Amino acid sequence: MDQKKCCEEAWISLILRLMVASLFAVAAVAKFQAGLGVTAQHFVKVFEQTWLPAPLVALQAVLIPYFEVIIPVWLLLGIRLKEAWIFAALVSLSLAFGMAVVRGYGVAADNYFYVFLCCLGIYFSSYDRFSIDGLKKK
Repeated sequence: MDQKKCCEEAWISLILRLMVASLFAVAAVAKFQAGLGVTAQHFVKVFEQTWLPAPLVALQAVLIPYFEVIIPVWLLLGIRLKEAWIFAALVSLSLAFGMAVVRGYGVAADNYFYVFLCCLGIYFSSYDRFSIDGLKKK
């Protein structure tokens, strides 16, 4: 692959990382500002009329804010970038699935789009040069 093409793909990877990292960071800030207890109660209330087990929903509610802090840091540092993208995709997939269960199809569709962006990130991560992994490749 020519040098120009690799450079373009490295920039695409960086832009994807910034976009998804900012999305997760903003979501995390909102949850921490509201309070983790309030966030967990909200999750449990939203899912109380579904077939999902309440303890599983409560566990997800407690973990998600921390995942939303870990993901931006991991993506921005670019250490084991492919694995960071896979983790971000799985977290987004779990959120999309949950919203589909409560019939929040609009939010679920948004979350499935984020899964797609993470898949693009997985693809472009091998071209990334603006990360700790990318610096090691030079």
